[in-house]
Amino acid sequence: MPTRQTLLDEATQRLDRADWDAPRRTAEWLLIEVVGGDRGTLYARSQRTVASDLVQQFHEMVDRCVEGEPLQHVLGYTSFRGLRIDVSPAVMIPRPETEEVVEAALDAITGVDAPRVLDVGTGSGCIALALKHERPDAEVTAWDVSVDALAVARGNARRLDLDVEFREVDLFAAESAEQATRPVDLLISNPPYIPDEEAESLPAVVREYDPAEALFSGDDPLRFYRELAARVPELCVPGADIVLEAHADYAEEAAALLREAGLADVRVHTDLSGRPRILIAHYREPSN
Repeated sequence: MPTRQTLLDEATQRLDRADWDAPRRTAEWLLIEVVGGDRGTLYARSQRTVASDLVQQFHEMVDRCVEGEPLQHVLGYTSFRGLRIDVSPAVMIPRPETEEVVEAALDAITGVDAPRVLDVGTGSGCIALALKHERPDAEVTAWDVSVDALAVARGNARRLDLDVEFREVDLFAAESAEQATRPVDLLISNPPYIPDEEAESLPAVVREYDPAEALFSGDDPLRFYRELAARVPELCVPGADIVLEAHADYAEEAAALLREAGLADVRVHTDLSGRPRILIAHYREPSN
């Protein structure tokens, strides 16, 4: 039976030949998932042998990575603002940029007691669950059009013991207005914003493994922002804040659209890479 060290070295070489980013760290994550423990114990017990069934499981996981499958799919989960979020091909893998969107949302509702929150296009539920986790007093509702995505989100909520209400809602359907039973203090969304024409330019790991309905906006990259802006009066209370993730190339256009829709204090914030990615706006009750 091979040792942990041998398995690590062989997997690192295979992943390196496959041009995998951080091949050693990836091999460590995979082996820890199989044998348990953490990175410290992995190396402290590096000469321990590994049972044949676990060796086979490890090799299969490495094979999937070498073939191009995202590490998060191979592991079955990812980390998002300290929460373990289960993922599957039914949902988009949460990105670090979206953690910054959550940070902006938390700033927006600072000082609001028991805020009501609506997350549109929730996917894995990462945004809604992170907000509920960090603001336990919040009343959080999350919508998605995908039944399969909602199953993943609800599973995450159960495992994390976070009380978020998930609903199957198509934002563009006329009857979606009926789902807005109580106007909210915060409307947040990471909507599909990649125009179809950019599909071939995306990394294969994104294009082939994230669900198309969570990525692509059709011919119009502003389609979802236009609909969300139009729905603000029926979804939000006067004084509510709107926080949206955006395509860096279209963030300023989306901001202009929000202003044209009558939203106030529209700002574009950059992410940690300096790209314009976060839209923040304020809903004031229209004056008569």
